[in-house]
Amino acid sequence: MQKNPNTLALITGIATFMMWGLFPIYFKLLENVPAIEVLAHRVVWSLLFLFMIIAYRKRIKNIIRYTGNKKLMRALFLTGVLIASNWGIYIYAVSTDRILYASLGYLINPLFSILLGAIFLKEKLSRPTKISICLVVAAIANEMYALGEIPFISLLLPGTFAIYGLLKKQIQIAAIDGLFFETMLIFPLAIIYLSFLGISGNGAFSFSKTGFLLAFSGIVTVLPLITFNFAAVHLKLQTIGFLQYISPIIAVLLAVFVYGEHLEMHKIISFAIILAGLAIVSLSGILRRKDD
Repeated sequence: MQKNPNTLALITGIATFMMWGLFPIYFKLLENVPAIEVLAHRVVWSLLFLFMIIAYRKRIKNIIRYTGNKKLMRALFLTGVLIASNWGIYIYAVSTDRILYASLGYLINPLFSILLGAIFLKEKLSRPTKISICLVVAAIANEMYALGEIPFISLLLPGTFAIYGLLKKQIQIAAIDGLFFETMLIFPLAIIYLSFLGISGNGAFSFSKTGFLLAFSGIVTVLPLITFNFAAVHLKLQTIGFLQYISPIIAVLLAVFVYGEHLEMHKIISFAIILAGLAIVSLSGILRRKDD
């Protein structure tokens, strides 16, 4: 019996966010490789995998047509730098036992996006949203007080991704084509760096488990994006909003129970404050839709 598209989309959406939540397992296997080198491989192998998908879908003519648009290429180079920075920060966080801070960042991300929308797109903030943003500020202040420093990972991850999302809203291009150009435009930097490592004999890539894992980074990166795009087409934004909490929650569980990161009281308080803020936004959205 054929599944209802919405049911299949829900299953696909759950699977997508579970894959993202399990990312720490993959990157922990590469913690002996410098984060910048893992990032460079991720760019190179993602581009190769994306090219195969585009060729299979017979979209090469579309790609060629886009290349003549210099304004679009400049915009995609900028978004490429942002998404690569986001990837690199996450890889660094996992390899240095800061998965909890990365998870905190991804929980904050939706509210970062809302705030940027209000600042740059003049989108109105509801009272519950303003309260939620204030709670996020309180959580960040709590971390700064406890650590004696700014929690850069928890701010840079949502910051780079929120700006990336804001810019992508202004770019008219299919998701798969956009990601192809983003990786293609920063590919020269990645391949030059990897070539330098190879020539100097300091590269980690070889015919070994590590080499296989590095090459597999293309599939690891692109596959969840493809499944997410399918789910996003068929699911309500409200459903996607709830599903996105799956990945940071899984990552927190991995950090604490598998990798032994310490969940100190200040982190528990920060997570609780942010979850309260997210609950306020989510519930207000549900009530508003019921009223409509």
